[in-house]
Amino acid sequence: MINILDEYTVSKIAAGEIIENPASIVKELLENSIDAGAKNITVEVKDGAANYLRVSDDGSGIEKDDLKYAFLRHATSKLKTSDDLFNIHSLGFRGEALASISNVSKLTCITKTKSDLTATVVEVENGEIKSEKNIASNEGTTFIIRDVFYNTPVRKKYLKSENLEFSYIFDVVEKLSLSRSEISFTLVRDGKVVVSSIANENLKNHIHSVLGSDITRNLVEIEHEEEGYKIKGFISNNMLYRSTRNHEYLFVNGRFVKNLEIARAIEKSYKSLIPLNRFPVYLLYIEIDPKLVDVNIHPKKHEIKLSNENRLIEILDMLVREKLYKNTSIFKVNFEEKEEKSIFEEFGSFDNNSFDNNSNENSEEDTWFNRPTEKTNTSNEFIKVIDGIDFSHEYDSLEVEDEKREKCTDSLSNNITKYENISFNVADKSDEYLVEKPQILKDLLNSTYKGSLFKTYLIFESYEDKFYIVDQHAAHERINYEKFKREFEEKSIERQVLLSPLLVEVTSEERKVLLENTENLKNLGFYFEEFGEKSFLLREIPIIFGKPSGLGFIHELLSDSYDNLYKVDPYKIMTKACKASVKAGDSLSIEEIKELIKLLSNCDNPLTCPHGRPTILELKKYDLERLFLR
Repeated sequence: MINILDEYTVSKIAAGEIIENPASIVKELLENSIDAGAKNITVEVKDGAANYLRVSDDGSGIEKDDLKYAFLRHATSKLKTSDDLFNIHSLGFRGEALASISNVSKLTCITKTKSDLTATVVEVENGEIKSEKNIASNEGTTFIIRDVFYNTPVRKKYLKSENLEFSYIFDVVEKLSLSRSEISFTLVRDGKVVVSSIANENLKNHIHSVLGSDITRNLVEIEHEEEGYKIKGFISNNMLYRSTRNHEYLFVNGRFVKNLEIARAIEKSYKSLIPLNRFPVYLLYIEIDPKLVDVNIHPKKHEIKLSNENRLIEILDMLVREKLYKNTSIFKVNFEEKEEKSIFEEFGSFDNNSFDNNSNENSEEDTWFNRPTEKTNTSNEFIKVIDGIDFSHEYDSLEVEDEKREKCTDSLSNNITKYENISFNVADKSDEYLVEKPQILKDLLNSTYKGSLFKTYLIFESYEDKFYIVDQHAAHERINYEKFKREFEEKSIERQVLLSPLLVEVTSEERKVLLENTENLKNLGFYFEEFGEKSFLLREIPIIFGKPSGLGFIHELLSDSYDNLYKVDPYKIMTKACKASVKAGDSLSIEEIKELIKLLSNCDNPLTCPHGRPTILELKKYDLERLFLR
């Protein structure tokens, strides 16, 4: 039997789609305040967010005659006809927020417009105004929300702890504060001011006040304008990343939104600049003709549809790559640094998924680029100091054979070979060689080579009491990656024919990947030939991969591809092209070291390996003196 639900039940169901928890209420009320032109907004929480919420603003207020309609479903001042859905300039538009809030809580509204002599106070329950009176008050609107879900005990049962529910509210305030630098936000908990974000027309200064200096100092500004799009904002350089997407902020026409395609496109631009499974920080503010944006596809209005989204992704990819490679920074070792916290970090760090309020767990601890130093066992290791070799002649190309790592068993004093200092000037005599290189590379190319530590780390002394440590494996990985990438884009990858083809037994999924990516794999230097229904013969591989050591890499490649809709990602393959790279523990000649540095300096991004780890560290004499308490 089909039943027609009564209006009371319908209203509770509708409210549940909009209001999931107290943070949902705060979000809806803050968006209304912003739409009302408020310049100062305060959120107060007492005795737990479900018991008492107060949101006050100095906006335009609600006309007295409109109050009787304000708490009805689908009553709004922001739309008149369906055509207006395609030209939305406000954050709210459906007319569901106040009706939904008043159906799951006890609501008091105090409001005054500029033309009113007194403010009007109404008390609302279950969507109906129970009382109305006039009081003296300032222009603006205040909502007081008590006993959230008092009439839906099942929903109240599933609320989280007071701290977690407050963290969701905190997260809402953070995002809306970042979206509107012209508005001051205050968040108060049990009488204590937790957040006081002052309006600042300078966007970077505003971001600094919200997120703190650790993020702001590693941000790079981007700006672009063309027909249909106006983009501004900041992206992190290679020195800053996080373990989740929690600090990827995308604002479209002033609204915080999530768009997985845009997120993935930006993250792809960071490949080989930051470590695997890490995410950049960015704050992008995009203005688009409202007619090209559909925000009416989800109750929370976080997901949107964009016309010509591919063009926007192209623009963002171009902007990010252009700025990133110009602003890649060297990793500097900082032995003692006082961390400045933002107003939000002082309270704590929360999962930004709480803006959706559908996460049941706290986020992972954020990862910063000030990497922890690792303890190293220095027993039976040695520093090899090589001096007195003339670098004035030219060199052959770097050719290094793989060696097993030697284990030194003699004492430290027996393993030091002493020479005179080497002037490690590998720059061409023409100044043109140094014109476009970052200062760090100019310094390194003109430094003095002092020795090899653990047959892995090359040490160079520079002027101004600085020295550099180069990871020989990471450096050669970067060189090989860019060589492979360049050859792939020019379709000139050098291949080697295997004397004994490798038999690769495949699953049905792996077979599908191979058949659908034959040409792409061939361009990457891999030539597969069908050999029966369940196997292929691998006949050719890129020379840069060295001698194949097994089938593990092939199956990993195929597995990654069918997890990605059966598409081979060439750049992901390139990051694995380190088989022919110098290993940690390989002994290098002076000529090989010089050629390594020279090749590294010619890379587009010489400061990180393809996996995002640093190739070069910069330290100062002062840092060592502090360690020795001098």
